Amino acid sequence: MNRLAMVLTFSAFAIAVCVGQSAPATQADSGASGKSMHGVISVSLAKSIDSKKLKEGDEIPTKTLGTLRTSDGLTIPSGSKVAGHVTQATARSKGDPTASLGIAFDKIEVAGGKDMAIKGTLQAVGPNPNESGPETGAAGGNNMNAGNGSTAAAGTGLGPQAAHGGGKMLDPHATGVVGIKNLQLDNSVLTSTGKEVKLDQGSQMVIKIE
Repeated sequence: MNRLAMVLTFSAFAIAVCVGQSAPATQADSGASGKSMHGVISVSLAKSIDSKKLKEGDEIPTKTLGTLRTSDGLTIPSGSKVAGHVTQATARSKGDPTASLGIAFDKIEVAGGKDMAIKGTLQAVGPNPNESGPETGAAGGNNMNAGNGSTAAAGTGLGPQAAHGGGKMLDPHATGVVGIKNLQLDNSVLTSTGKEVKLDQGSQMVIKIE
């Protein structure tokens, strides 16, 4: 009887050791769990957005405009998804003279289809660089002609970003709204005196990641 109890006790101890050893491997396989990113990144809207049709919590999908490299060696390919969500969305009404659209960014796609959690806010917004047409109006920040197809990333832990196409790209140091009429940006909230806040698919955004 004592011998059987000893065998069962030893077996239970062996199982516990195996479970304890497998836990760190599972955590490591989560990919982005130990990674972090700070600085600014340039993205484009994956689809058009309209504050009249959106509500708080709706997803705002964007994609990176170039390859990113973090200080700890992680490479995030161009075209990777950066997901945000609506923090507020209103259309102009009699009681409110402006329409508004607030956006915060939550995660960025990394290798293997996994996501890295981020805390991102809108630093700048500009038109689709692949659409031709004169610049009209600018509120803060600067545009640069990215004739070589690239812009240098600012902040810490990020590498250079390659632009798609040869149009005018937002400078990573830009702030506010650049090249779009009747639109303002303050504290990650876009406002307009028009009926709603609208941005076309492909519109550029500079995201500040804290």
